[in-house]
Amino acid sequence: MLFSPFNKLLNRGCRSNYDEETNRRIVVINLFALVGIILTFILGITALLGNDLSLGISLLAASSFFFLASQIQASSRNRFGHLIAVYLLTGCLMGLETYLIITGGYANTGPLWIYLLPPVAMFFGGFSRGLVVMGGFTLLIAIILFFPHDALLLTEYSHPFKTRLLYSFVTVTFLSAFYEYSRQRTYQTVRDLSAEFERQALHDTLTKLPNRRGMRQLMEQEIKRHQRNKLPLSVVLTDIDNFKKVNDTYGHGNGDIILKRTADILRQNIRRQDLVCRWGGEEFLIVLPETNETNAATLAEKIRKTLADSEIWLDERKIGITASFGICEINEDVSVDRALTLADKALYQAKHQGRNRVVLSHDN
Repeated sequence: MLFSPFNKLLNRGCRSNYDEETNRRIVVINLFALVGIILTFILGITALLGNDLSLGISLLAASSFFFLASQIQASSRNRFGHLIAVYLLTGCLMGLETYLIITGGYANTGPLWIYLLPPVAMFFGGFSRGLVVMGGFTLLIAIILFFPHDALLLTEYSHPFKTRLLYSFVTVTFLSAFYEYSRQRTYQTVRDLSAEFERQALHDTLTKLPNRRGMRQLMEQEIKRHQRNKLPLSVVLTDIDNFKKVNDTYGHGNGDIILKRTADILRQNIRRQDLVCRWGGEEFLIVLPETNETNAATLAEKIRKTLADSEIWLDERKIGITASFGICEINEDVSVDRALTLADKALYQAKHQGRNRVVLSHDN
């Protein structure tokens, strides 16, 4: 409970429609801004109390910019605000670091703060953008430090200090860039694997068609479109005839060939907007948007004839494929589940009538 307000503060600006990586960056931005506000404010007040007016004003100004960035981040409703906050935080930090290098800060320790910049710039900007930013900043501080006669400095540094500061800064930049590159690659690999696992979970590995779970998700979108546009929507259940006999006679390996061939024919003979899946076993489901039951029967009859006319060689023997079809139209009186039940009954009737035929639900 004690951490609830703090967690709420860190999660300001996160959105459910953002991906995980974006929300994680927002949390880090909020944390960095909060730490920056507090630290620069305290150091600014300390500098003012120590009669260092310019340093105190600079630190308090940085604190104000950190606060502004956090408010932009929290109030933004899109990723544009997130980018503004990132650029503002990074730019403010770069400006403050440049000032500390030029002036030396407190007791010439100001340059030590520049090591904060590489990891921050890489994380906020990503590998490519962060590398460009850090390349430009490295060139800037190199010019400031090694400009003839220290004309751009308001303090004095020894030559060994300046060279070691630059070398160590470049090293930290390189390590930060390498880490960010590795992190992005790892994150992308995890995302790709997750997407592949999700694809496999929604697709049948044999036929490459959506499986029952995948079709359920696709059907939800079509049902919403059907309800919104009031256009007809039909479902077609089809089952390969005598498939068990094929498996028993030719083996399951050859049975898989029949399934894949059937899936290919179904896929090739439907329209672009139509959906087809392996519903289970040797059964397939076709969803036909903007199609009434009569037109669905016409398409099913075309597929039935194509299957019946096709030939497959199994164990040097030519065999034919036939299938039975059951059709039902979804409407205000017939829900999706009811339509599937009625289509299944029509399919059973097609089997009962001798197979290799199309039966409509209203014919029963």
